[in-house]
Amino acid sequence: MANTPFFSIVIPTYNRASFIEATLRSVLNQEFNEWEVLVVDDGSTDNTEQVVAGVIDSRIHYLPKANGERGAARNYGLARAKGQYVIFLDSDDLFHPAHLATLRAKIQELKPNFIATKYDFDRDGVRADSDMVRLAEGWYGLEFFVRGNALACNICVRRENPSLHQFEEDRRYAAVEDWMFMLENMQQDRVYIVDAVTLTMNDHDSRSMRSDNTALVRKLQLALDWMLTRVRLTPQQQQILTGRVYYLCAIHAYADNHRGEALQFARRAAPHLPSKQAAVLLVRCLIGLKAVEWLKIIRA
Repeated sequence: MANTPFFSIVIPTYNRASFIEATLRSVLNQEFNEWEVLVVDDGSTDNTEQVVAGVIDSRIHYLPKANGERGAARNYGLARAKGQYVIFLDSDDLFHPAHLATLRAKIQELKPNFIATKYDFDRDGVRADSDMVRLAEGWYGLEFFVRGNALACNICVRRENPSLHQFEEDRRYAAVEDWMFMLENMQQDRVYIVDAVTLTMNDHDSRSMRSDNTALVRKLQLALDWMLTRVRLTPQQQQILTGRVYYLCAIHAYADNHRGEALQFARRAAPHLPSKQAAVLLVRCLIGLKAVEWLKIIRA
C-alpha cells in the first residue's frame, strides 16, 4: 500500500458497539485495499472502544472525542484524513466487497469532487431496494437535491476541494445535516452517481430516521429555515424544497399516528407537490395509519 491511502473512510459512532464490528469487517473485505479508517467515537458510553480494538488492522485508527453529534464528528474525521478521497460511512452500515473498487474506477475516469454508488436496505435480514435503484447513472446537482436527499450520507468527496462546505455541527439539525451538506455543496458542483449497488444500510429500529419521529419533524422544520437562508435557490426550487420538507413532516407525524398534525403538514405541502402525490398524502393523513394498514391487509 502507498504511504498515502487513496481513501479515508470516516466512521462517526455513538454507542453502536453492537453494530460497528460488522461495519469494520466489511471494510476489511474490500477488493481495493489502499484505505485508512478513522473511527470517530463521539463520546460513546458503551464498549465501542473495546470492540474497535478487537478488529486488528494497522489501517484502522480510533479517535475518541467529546460528544458533539454526527456533523461535528464527520468534520473531526475529515480534518484528520490523509486520503485523496474521503468516504463517510455510518457505523451500522456495510460496504459490499466491490464498493471501493467501483468508486476508484470511476474516480480514475472522471476525477469528480463528489461521487456515490447506490445502496439497498436490510430490515431484519430482508433486503429491499432503496429509491435510488431507478436512478440512471450520471451527474446530479442542486435541482435533484431540492427534491430530497436520496444519498443519505453515502457520499465520497475529494479531500483537497477548496470549495468543499463542511457539515453543519449544530446538534439541533442532527439527522438532517447530510441533506444540508448536499444542498450547500451542490450550489456550485455536482455529484456523479454510479449505477451499482455496493452498500447496505441497516434499517434497524434505533436508526435515526425511525427512532423519534417527533424530534425529526422538529428538526426538519428548523432545517427548512436554514436551507432557505443558506442555499441560493430560484423561487421554483424554494417551492419544491418547501413541499418536500412538509411532505416528510407529514409522513413522520403520520407514522406516529398523529393524524391532526400530519394533516396540517399535508395541507402545507400540497400546494408545492404534484397533484396526484398531494392527493394521496392528504387521503393517507385523513384516514390514518391504522385504516391504511387495514386496507393493505384487505387488498393482500
